[in-house]
Amino acid sequence: MRWLQTLHEKWLNSRKRRVTPAMRSRPLDWEDLLDAADLKTAEERQAAVREAEKIPQLKLHRLKGRPHIVLKIEVPLEFETWLHAQFGSQTGAEAQQAALAVVERYTAKTHPLLPEAWNALLSRLKAEFALLHAVEPFRWREANRVEELLKLLLDLTAREWPEGTLIRDASTQIGQRSKYLEEKQAFIERALELLFGRETPLEALGIQTSNSVLHYCGPLMLHFADHTKPLDLRFESTLSVAELERATHITTTAERLLTVENRKTTFLQLARADAQRTTLIVATSFPTQAVRLMLQKLPQGFPHHHFGDTDPSGWDILRKLREVSDRGVHSFEMTWRPKSDAAPLTQRDQQILTRLLTDPRMADCREELIALGEAGTKGDFEQESLGRPTLDGWPFYETNGDVENVG
Repeated sequence: MRWLQTLHEKWLNSRKRRVTPAMRSRPLDWEDLLDAADLKTAEERQAAVREAEKIPQLKLHRLKGRPHIVLKIEVPLEFETWLHAQFGSQTGAEAQQAALAVVERYTAKTHPLLPEAWNALLSRLKAEFALLHAVEPFRWREANRVEELLKLLLDLTAREWPEGTLIRDASTQIGQRSKYLEEKQAFIERALELLFGRETPLEALGIQTSNSVLHYCGPLMLHFADHTKPLDLRFESTLSVAELERATHITTTAERLLTVENRKTTFLQLARADAQRTTLIVATSFPTQAVRLMLQKLPQGFPHHHFGDTDPSGWDILRKLREVSDRGVHSFEMTWRPKSDAAPLTQRDQQILTRLLTDPRMADCREELIALGEAGTKGDFEQESLGRPTLDGWPFYETNGDVENVG
């Protein structure tokens, strides 16, 4: 009975944010219900009436004086449990408790590498679910989805993946189908962003994906074996790995490359501020396959600056960019700034900081890294705290005095 299934869906949708018992039922328009169920012919609609008449738990509202005409259908409050049973659905309170129970089970699990971040994520989920708030991609009404995503997060982040691990190999190593991670990638990366507090592609874990894209703004020219493709984007556009792989090389009329960690805010602000189009601006956290291809195919010696957060993970992104680029990468506006209520460095932060201080590629940043370690807090680390650019073009901020002689 398609109409009954549609009735359940509409009725459930009307209850989706409620965990307390409803005080009154809400009749649904019968004709609208049949339309939504795609029952078009007179025979189908008449059959639906006959079927509904045989279900004593449902109440039909008929036209006065013309009882053969059904106006509305209602699920009385005392029969809501019956409707749940027909389709295996849950009340809002049951769904909420099921999701909270999942979070509680995972709270009991210790994360071997990210204990503080893991506990912070679970605490947030508990608090938000208690208020009936979704924390995308986690939804309190979908306990099974919460379970799947938490298990997946733990499986992926509780180990160090060798750089360049193929996504299908990673999928089988965590006991899933080979294409599982590809199918779930968008959800996984949103969950990783919640865990790490910044945009985190799978490639940041060392897992190489097949659908990496380059987010950029500025003048670009892709040169292929048989033609040239000029691209000059005023704000934001993307290039696929396939396009970048086919290009023999990349040229640009810009004077420098600026990679930017925050794609959702800072990248867009800088793109709008680059009035003279002199800077090729690319959004990247840990360098993806698309970013690596771009770096490989830009001219040798093309100046490259990176604007990132100044917590240990932000500096680690700069370290990684320097590792994969064959050109020098200058830090841009990356100085440790104090903040009275700054978050303390976590165990993971301390591990990253130790690695940064011993890496010769980061020798020029040692003063900032020492300040970070001595403070024991992340400070005012987010690049967005600098606000909007104050200049219409490079170097974008009037306070910046360390980039004029390096491109």
